[in-house]
Amino acid sequence: MFERKVFWVNEAVDKLQEELFPSVQVEFHAQEIVNHAEEPWHSLPSEKRTQTLESLCRVISSSNDIHLFAVAVERSTTKEPLVRAFEELCNRFDLFLKRLHAQGNTQRGLVIFDETRYEKTLQTLLATYRGTGTRFGRVYNFADIPFFTDSKSTRLLQLADLVSYAVFRRYERANTWLLDQIIGNFDTEGGVIHGLVHLTSNRSACTCPSCLTRRLVPREERL
Repeated sequence: MFERKVFWVNEAVDKLQEELFPSVQVEFHAQEIVNHAEEPWHSLPSEKRTQTLESLCRVISSSNDIHLFAVAVERSTTKEPLVRAFEELCNRFDLFLKRLHAQGNTQRGLVIFDETRYEKTLQTLLATYRGTGTRFGRVYNFADIPFFTDSKSTRLLQLADLVSYAVFRRYERANTWLLDQIIGNFDTEGGVIHGLVHLTSNRSACTCPSCLTRRLVPREERL
């Protein structure tokens, strides 16, 4: 999303927190809300927890300025799922920025991660992609290496956690409830959902939004 929109997204999530827990600072993590093993989620009724997740989805779905990217990887398709997923994310985001540039909207992109033990690996990978390229070619539209921060400090990472959980539930549990609410925000062009990537050995039979739109729209008709 464009940097000037960050304030409004943060404000929307902060408002939700004030409605639920006016005197407590809460970090929204989808898995913790669903499991409700710890406070403040443990004491919150099931209906209210469901409404909380749906409200977070609406923060995303109500904005045309939020463009989502995610990768679901079947382990049987690669020996390095982390590397493969990161390569796809970088490539898809770079292509999105390239399209904006072609439309006269020139800007560079930043990738921000929750703190992880893979920090050095991902920084090295992106430096390689910018230098020698990915399997799809070089990426040109990143302003810098990936940055890492604690998700407690930014609502955007908490929303990214929600997106990740929604994708996980769709592909690991066949539960489409959350993903259906935000599917319209995944980067789409020419009727094909490019922002959601499913790396599977059975794409020809898969009916997920990513695989299905690629089959339904002939390559020559894609914009």
